[in-house]
Order: sequence, then C-alpha cells, then structure tokens
Amino acid sequence: MLGVSGNGYRISAKITLIGNYKFLELGNQTEINTGCFLLVKDKISIGDNSTLAYQTTILTSANPNGPHNKLSIIYPKMTAPVIIGHDTWIGARAIILPGVRIGNYSIVAAGSVVNSDIPDYTVVAGIPAKVVKTLDPKIFE
Repeated sequence: MLGVSGNGYRISAKITLIGNYKFLELGNQTEINTGCFLLVKDKISIGDNSTLAYQTTILTSANPNGPHNKLSIIYPKMTAPVIIGHDTWIGARAIILPGVRIGNYSIVAAGSVVNSDIPDYTVVAGIPAKVVKTLDPKIFE
C-alpha cells in the first residue's frame, strides 16, 4: 500500500494518514482499525501481531506554529519516531506522542495519553499513562 513495508497487515479503509506512507513499517498480522489518525512525518514502526484499536492517534511531529507563535522559542518544532513492539494492543482513542517506544506484549488502555516509553510486558492507563500492571512473561511462552 503506497510503500508500506510488512506482510499480512490489515488497514481499515477509514483511517487518516498525514505524511508519507514510506515511514510506516508494519509487522506481520498488524491491524489498524477504523478512525485511526497517523501523523507520519517520521518513522512509525508497529511490530508483528499488534493492534491499534478504533480512533487511536499516533503523532511523530509537534509544532506550536513557529515562528509565528512565540512559544516556539521554548518548544521548537520537533519530529521523532514512534516504535511499537510486537504482540501489543493500543486501546481505543489512545494517543501516542512523538518519540515514544512501547515494548513487546504491552497494553495501552483506552483513552490513555502516552508521553514516555513503556517497557515490555506492561499495562499502562491514564493521562499521562502510568504503569498499572506488569504481565508475567511466562504466560506468553
């Protein structure tokens, strides 16, 4: 699909993608559901068997409208990749901010805002997302 790398992935016809498909890397059996919004100004990598639930937002860029907005003096335009591991579930209406890495076998609860890295085998929830549970890796052997 227009330069997306990966095999066996499923992308709903009703997503919004702003940027360049060549920066989108999808693993095998990855799923992007209806209503998702992807700002792909830098790499978005989603590992094998991972799912973006309905209306998930992933941002790889932030810009306070510099140079017009004086906030750009302290918050300059930035781009950074978003890396999501394999066997990960991003819940409905979650927001993933630029530069975040989400580990393998992790869950982001619906409606959460992720502004920092999430380790493997971790469940996070809230605004901002905080660890609410650690999963036992033995379950997945």
